[in-house]
Amino acid sequence: MNKITKKHAYYNNQFFAKWAGLYDYEKYFFSPLRRKAAKFLGLKPPKRILDVATGTGAQAYELAKLGHEVIGVDLSPEMLKEAQKKLNKNLNLKFRQADATHLPFRNNSFDAASISLGLHDMPHEIDLMVLKEIKRVVKKGGQILIVDYNETKKHLIAKLLFPAINLYETVNWKPFIKKGLESLLKEVNLNVERETNWLGAIQIVLVRL
Repeated sequence: MNKITKKHAYYNNQFFAKWAGLYDYEKYFFSPLRRKAAKFLGLKPPKRILDVATGTGAQAYELAKLGHEVIGVDLSPEMLKEAQKKLNKNLNLKFRQADATHLPFRNNSFDAASISLGLHDMPHEIDLMVLKEIKRVVKKGGQILIVDYNETKKHLIAKLLFPAINLYETVNWKPFIKKGLESLLKEVNLNVERETNWLGAIQIVLVRL
């Protein structure tokens, strides 16, 4: 790890260690979003999918429920402890601790990847490193599913929610919103193939390699 990734890893683990036990309660609000995003990927199962910054595994779980083989990775051991509760003998779902800036997988290992509500928690330099790693491990012609906060310029609801979200989100959220997801993707030569939103507040974006 370089200085930037070490600092982020420390911050990440300190921040999410405090909230891991409560974080999964988001399912009572975000479950429809997770299901919509999983279906929006539109892949006929079974496909091999990597869920990056999986957190408590909510998005990985929904993808696995569709019949895919899913591996969820995250830096936080506390988050992964919560994610393990979603393991089910009827699902092809696994979780492991890993640094998304140095994914422990070979090139072209996955048919698709997803990252859900993760990019806004990372500094810009880390975002770029993570996206490049995702590109590396996904097969040519594969897809990347990105779910994150909508920019205020894209939807009135996002603009109205901005002050409230700003009260609890990490310091990296505001720069992410200001820059915009499409601008970020272009820095790593990725382009949006199609997109939709959930309640105007969250964008669901699909990129094809």
